[in-house]
Amino acid sequence: MTDSPGSRFAATLDRVFAAHPYYRGLFARQGLGRDDLGGVADLARIPVTPKTAFIAAPADFVLGPEGARHNDETVVWDTMYTTGSTGAPTPFVSTAYDFPNILALQQAMMRLRGVGPDDSVLNLFPLTAIPHGAFARAQHACAAIGIPVTSPMPGRASLRWPALGQRLDAVVATAARVRPTIMWGVPSYLRRVLGRAEELAVPLPTVRLAFVTGEGFGEAARTAMLAQLRRLGAPAPAISVSYGATEMQGGMVECTAGAGYHNPAPEQYLFEAVDPDTHAPVADGDEGLLLLTHLDRRGTVLLRYALGDVARLTRAPCPHCGARTERLMSIPRRVDGLVKIRGMLVNPAVLVDAIAGEPGVSECQAVLERENPADPHSMDRLVLKLVPQGDAPGLAERLAARVRSAVGVTPVVEIVGADDPVFAGRGWKATALVDLRGGGGG
Repeated sequence: MTDSPGSRFAATLDRVFAAHPYYRGLFARQGLGRDDLGGVADLARIPVTPKTAFIAAPADFVLGPEGARHNDETVVWDTMYTTGSTGAPTPFVSTAYDFPNILALQQAMMRLRGVGPDDSVLNLFPLTAIPHGAFARAQHACAAIGIPVTSPMPGRASLRWPALGQRLDAVVATAARVRPTIMWGVPSYLRRVLGRAEELAVPLPTVRLAFVTGEGFGEAARTAMLAQLRRLGAPAPAISVSYGATEMQGGMVECTAGAGYHNPAPEQYLFEAVDPDTHAPVADGDEGLLLLTHLDRRGTVLLRYALGDVARLTRAPCPHCGARTERLMSIPRRVDGLVKIRGMLVNPAVLVDAIAGEPGVSECQAVLERENPADPHSMDRLVLKLVPQGDAPGLAERLAARVRSAVGVTPVVEIVGADDPVFAGRGWKATALVDLRGGGGG
């Protein structure tokens, strides 16, 4: 293996020019030869790769065998799939060459988050029907740093083997039995576990960290979860949020709250921020469309790939940990993330944060619909379907007021059971906002 990031990227480019179906065609159309791309300084010569191109033909982004030096570059180690897009999930292929890099990435993420040799993890990601990185990579992260992990596999892990999964009370019992120092999962499910632990009077005094990813999680949600952990006996809990991406097989992470999201593996990944329309570079610290480039991969390889989010990216040293690598200074948001409700533009992340900041909510989904579905000119209606956490008198009124204060729209609140079809059978991430109006509303 080559040593420096520059030489690793040069070797990746050699393979791309020899064996990458998509980029070979793109470079031919652009008139770019191998000598035209000496390294990362020449990346701007490559057009931005839209997510739609990858989703449309994922096999065209997997390197072929041409130019491979060893069989670890071509032997498939595993294939994970993206979530959150329409149509069939998109496969992301990692070879035997890539897997040690994934372990190194996970190791760096854990160290940035302050994980030590005495920690242990409760992996609250479910075993999904289609392979997704969350369940497996949490286990790999613990292996990479040499600490124990318990995976209770919440929910139904398999239709053919229903006994493989555990219901909520069993997950809480597992947490009490193994006494983890770190709980790791998506915010909505982690809140359910903590809420049920409160209802059952099950203390969790050993927990010092919660890792959350996969859903919106703002400061109100952080404050509410920290209070929940303290009520369960955690003396000084902290929460680490990550900006995860299947295309990374990991994520950008906080070293501490408010520090932003660090690129944990600059030898493997390079991030840029560009104008969403012109793709011209934006100034350091200005908001731009996030691009990802793989510097050292042999399976699925992406160059200047648009992740679909905008954020403020800086390369200034982190004032907390001193890291000198790309760092997101703001929570990423979708390029088309704003929705119009009753004529007002609403940021769904603000709506989700307002809901998450209400401690009495176990599950919630926001639904945008027409008051009269048959009339395209009918008024919009924002409906919150929620599962309360235990007895929560006045919850509907409090939540409606909180949402109205946050986004200027008064919702209709419907209290339902945990077995409501909205919450049954969904994937590992909650769908926080569903728009049923057609055309995005007006």
